[in-house]
Amino acid sequence: MKATSQTKEEVSLKLLVNKETNKVLFAEAGKDFVDVLFSFLTLPLGTIARLVEKKSSMGPITVGCLNSLYRSVRNLDEECLRTATCKEKLLQPRNSSDCYCKGLKLNIEDTYPTMYFLCSKFDEIFCGEFLSTSIDKKCACGNPLTRRVFLEPLGKGFVKDNATFVITDELIVMPYSMQFSTFAYLQNHGIKSTSSVKKMTVNVTKEKVLQFLSIIWLLFVCWLLYVFSYFHHRFIIVD
Repeated sequence: MKATSQTKEEVSLKLLVNKETNKVLFAEAGKDFVDVLFSFLTLPLGTIARLVEKKSSMGPITVGCLNSLYRSVRNLDEECLRTATCKEKLLQPRNSSDCYCKGLKLNIEDTYPTMYFLCSKFDEIFCGEFLSTSIDKKCACGNPLTRRVFLEPLGKGFVKDNATFVITDELIVMPYSMQFSTFAYLQNHGIKSTSSVKKMTVNVTKEKVLQFLSIIWLLFVCWLLYVFSYFHHRFIIVD
């Protein structure tokens, strides 16, 4: 039997690190990583809840109530739902930008590509509704939308192929250009000499991207809890 070797997809990052604190000051990244970072903005909440609960190497992230809401839908009897596909739409929501994300080198989404449906009589009659993402709907002519079609991808990712970017520790992404001065950036962060920093290269895998998404989600939930707590104390209701 032949041995099969599987190679992990990886994306390299160049980091500038403070030697004293071991803190990453900024990273230099190309298209592959920035596309993944930008793809976070396209993920539905249901997808984020599923990914950080099941796929993250950090373990389930259960801070806040989104995971409870997700599990509630998962455990809900389908008889309570309007149609048979409602549960799938909530637990496996479609990414409206999946045509941009499916070609990413580190694509963390595990949902199937969006399916589109035409009228079953599309070749025979002129229909008022040409395309739908739901097989439950009916065409304006009354016939079911059951003819499956596939759309060609609009492109690979979001940024240009040869672009290079700087990513700060606050997730500010900017083009790496002549206007960006490493020395000025270091001075603004209280570092007066380049001897206080070191350069290193790391390889990012899909597992690391999921871990990164989990951390971002955890910080976001903590911020929401802080906001809710602030308004609760500021606008307390007195009987």
